[in-house]
Amino acid sequence: MERKVKMYLTEKGFLKIKLSNGGKIKITLEVADAKGLHNYLKTIIPPQQPDQQHVNDFCILYDNNKGKSAKKSIDDFISKVYLHKNVKWIGKSADENYSIAIDKIVSEPLIVDPNAPKFFPNAIIKGTRGPKSYVKARIEENLQLINKEDTYTMFCSVYEKREFRQKFRIDPKITGNL
Repeated sequence: MERKVKMYLTEKGFLKIKLSNGGKIKITLEVADAKGLHNYLKTIIPPQQPDQQHVNDFCILYDNNKGKSAKKSIDDFISKVYLHKNVKWIGKSADENYSIAIDKIVSEPLIVDPNAPKFFPNAIIKGTRGPKSYVKARIEENLQLINKEDTYTMFCSVYEKREFRQKFRIDPKITGNL
């Protein structure tokens, strides 16, 4: 997707940059063995946390903009997102009686360094709730985000028959793109 940059001065003399022709990005978390993940998560007794690598082994992450992982791992997966455009995270299950919900997205650098350029207007972006929950957010229009990498956390759930829920998380990355 090719993008055009338009620059102009506002009435108050500020330089305004408008980006066009970028696309909406859809990031999909697919769990091929949702039943297996659900059963594994049931064995975890809080405050114990699930083994992150074991959770990642159940998951496949992809997007509609050539997202990639050099090491073929969830933690290494990078989606290129467009400034001032929407990103939508959805879950997908291959198992008939199981669904994957994206409960919320938490942008980690906003918590670590409040002065860092922000990809999202809020550090926590909540999902639509329920077994088919998804998250939708607009990337900020900030040129400092171009080629900047951001690790974020996807808080997810695997539901059995739309009722019995087990929670997990993964930590992929995004990078700003024109």
